[in-house]
Amino acid sequence: MNSDASYDKIKHLVEVEDDIFAVFTINTKLEMGDLSIAKNINFERNLIENIFLHLKNYLQKEDEEVKINTNISNRLGKLKWKILEYEQIRILQIFEQNKVVVVLIKSNTTLDETVDNILGYYYDDEEHYTPKSLF
Repeated sequence: MNSDASYDKIKHLVEVEDDIFAVFTINTKLEMGDLSIAKNINFERNLIENIFLHLKNYLQKEDEEVKINTNISNRLGKLKWKILEYEQIRILQIFEQNKVVVVLIKSNTTLDETVDNILGYYYDDEEHYTPKSLF
């Protein structure tokens, strides 16, 4: 399954899951794309843009560190996903070869159920990527 089809699955989750605020991508040029915001969510676009700018700066710094520490990344392999936890929001980043998929999730959800469901749905049909259980 290609990453575009997986991204479309996440866009579908935004439409049907109350726990997900929005999803967007960040490409290799660190530009935002493919924004999908859940309906009936009191979530402003400028807040999403602020989150994007924060992640963009974070990804730039992280990219510099990876270049410095190539020995570690060579031994551990490529990072697949990461969760950032804040009081008001949870941010799931799924790293693909040509983009980062960013999922904005309510912070008051059960972490293992929500993230397991999203990752399981994203990596469906890719058995070697699907996490059995995060916790």
